Amino acid sequence: MSKISILVVDDHSLVREGVITMLSIYDDFTIIGEAESGEEALQKISEQAPDVVLLDINMPGMNGIETAKRIGAEHEGVRIIILSMEVTQDHISEAIKAGVAGYLAKDTKKDILAEAIRKVMQGEQYFGQKISQVIFKGFYNQSKGERVANENKDLSKREVEVLRQIASGLSNREIADKLFISIRTVDAHRNHIMQKLGLKSTAQLVKYAIREKIIELD
Repeated sequence: MSKISILVVDDHSLVREGVITMLSIYDDFTIIGEAESGEEALQKISEQAPDVVLLDINMPGMNGIETAKRIGAEHEGVRIIILSMEVTQDHISEAIKAGVAGYLAKDTKKDILAEAIRKVMQGEQYFGQKISQVIFKGFYNQSKGERVANENKDLSKREVEVLRQIASGLSNREIADKLFISIRTVDAHRNHIMQKLGLKSTAQLVKYAIREKIIELD
């Protein structure tokens, strides 16, 4: 099985070295390079085509959000995980809008970082515990869900509730248990929601839920 190739992007050399050292113990990863700026990252992505980019936000010149947007526009298929000390609602929201596949705080344990890399390579999204707490702190209550259902007339009340749970990061089984429905029913709702909204991925569902205030960032 081929290894997952990773590019580490951070303007602090000590951080880059620390991340590379952490990941070097895993046999399924290979670090193909490092960059200290967004501009350098784009150049190295063009040259080396990594599978995953670990990207800081606060960098001189092109910041991580702008870099993520450029990567998404110019290098489709490259997965981006933000690795940052910035865990504010604004930063997380902008990163999601930029198309990142994951977001972790810099104090994340190495096993969690490794899990995130593997998950995004499977086409999933991964948000660390701190990030999830920020994202979903502002969940709307049931009455809010009813109002949203009226505003999003293409979606039924149940579909809005399922969408809210999907956007909160719950698995199909967890949603089924929470809403007292079968996993097959959850999957059917997910497919209907995507068809109605013209969306193709969980990441797009999360963006839609944030934009339409089905969930909100404080």
